[in-house]
Amino acid sequence: MKYAPKKVFILENSEYTEITYEELCHREAIDKSYEDKLFLPLHGMLMEVTEDVYADFYRDKRRQQYITARAIANGDVSYDALNTDEFNGEDTLVDPDENVAEQVAQKMMIEKLRRVLPLLSEDEQLLIHRHYFEDISETELAEIYGITQQGISKRIKKIREKLKKLLEN
Repeated sequence: MKYAPKKVFILENSEYTEITYEELCHREAIDKSYEDKLFLPLHGMLMEVTEDVYADFYRDKRRQQYITARAIANGDVSYDALNTDEFNGEDTLVDPDENVAEQVAQKMMIEKLRRVLPLLSEDEQLLIHRHYFEDISETELAEIYGITQQGISKRIKKIREKLKKLLEN
């Protein structure tokens, strides 16, 4: 044992009797029946318990260790751990300005867009990619393509209309 408990409670005649840890060690040395006794640590003390109570205690303890290890491995955070006197921990994780329905709709639209973009020609895909993903302005694109900014604007508008039709199908 790592430490000497303050008190030890043993069952004698169906009642608990308090003895010192030294007395328990002495009894274990002279009485072999003490080898079969089961004790649980309880607030710095040892308490003799039945085999069923002992098994239940350590089964629950192993389960809690397993749950704790899984929580650590998964990076789980308990909302209760974030509670203070000033606010509820759950409130710190919720953004009241965030609209979940809009986020879901946006993700669904992005998925649809990913499916229809390959249906555009390579030139159309390149123009869209340069303008929207590389943030190249219409003026810069006009220089690259050797046409006016108005011509680039019309091409982008035409491609967007084509995408809109593809997305509606």
